[in-house]
Amino acid sequence: MKIAILVSAVAATLLSSQARASELIGPGRFCGYAPIIDLVAGEKVTTLEGGIHGGSFRWQGEFGSLEVHGIGWASRPKGSIVRGGSGNRPARFAERRVEDGYEIAIWNGAHGAAYFRSKKPLTNSQQRAIDRVVLFEEGQTPSGCDLRTIFSWE
Repeated sequence: MKIAILVSAVAATLLSSQARASELIGPGRFCGYAPIIDLVAGEKVTTLEGGIHGGSFRWQGEFGSLEVHGIGWASRPKGSIVRGGSGNRPARFAERRVEDGYEIAIWNGAHGAAYFRSKKPLTNSQQRAIDRVVLFEEGQTPSGCDLRTIFSWE
């Protein structure tokens, strides 16, 4: 019985989150799923899918477009670190080829991670945009969030 309730709850969450995609337009601080991004004028986030520990969104700006998957309760991403983290700045991992394009991961050294994907290798301007991202994790409440995504069972 407990398994049936859990499956129903997860299915309801996924179905409701997919039906509620919305656009969040900068400027403003976006806090969602784990990434914190200070959006500049002309940048926008379109929420795609959410769940209990993370979710995905599309981030668009002058740098182009990135599909982002953030996780608030993650383990260390695969690959090698090309820039170590310090203070609020997360570690950045080397770009990897994945089945649907290319990916760069960032990690806060604990449980916050984000994966940035593009169909083509990420450009210098996309990598500079990623360098603006900081992370939070489950149990933390970031401050100054003008734009945010929240988990809801509705």
